[in-house]
Amino acid sequence: MKDFKNILQEKFSKTGDSELISYLYKNGKISLDVRLEENDILNMQFETEILYSKNIEQRAPFNIGYFECIKLSDVLKIENNHYSFSGSFVDIMKAQRNKINLVFGLPVSNYTHLITFSNNSVNLAFVINEKNNYKFDIK
Repeated sequence: MKDFKNILQEKFSKTGDSELISYLYKNGKISLDVRLEENDILNMQFETEILYSKNIEQRAPFNIGYFECIKLSDVLKIENNHYSFSGSFVDIMKAQRNKINLVFGLPVSNYTHLITFSNNSVNLAFVINEKNNYKFDIK
């Protein structure tokens, strides 16, 4: 069976230099529409309670970027079944810049991955649980 991160990375491999057309957070779900290089539209939906959103101008080059999936247990320490972090000031600043700080102190059982949309910085980040429903549709 494929690892959840590998499944998402396979989908996200098609989103390099893609245009984020729109995103909407409503009722605990984020819906995203992304124009791929072939002009296909990828619609994605994920359940999430934790969302970071930078004000993204809906015009190029500001809404052009790529998606990435980070498995939280691969990059963070786990103490008492919660995500923890220790490191130097530089390490903490890197975690903040990559929005990994969104999960500090959260229970491991409820949150497994961080998904980001980035170009020169992270514009959108949200935390998901791999056991929750998600979907991908290409139009």
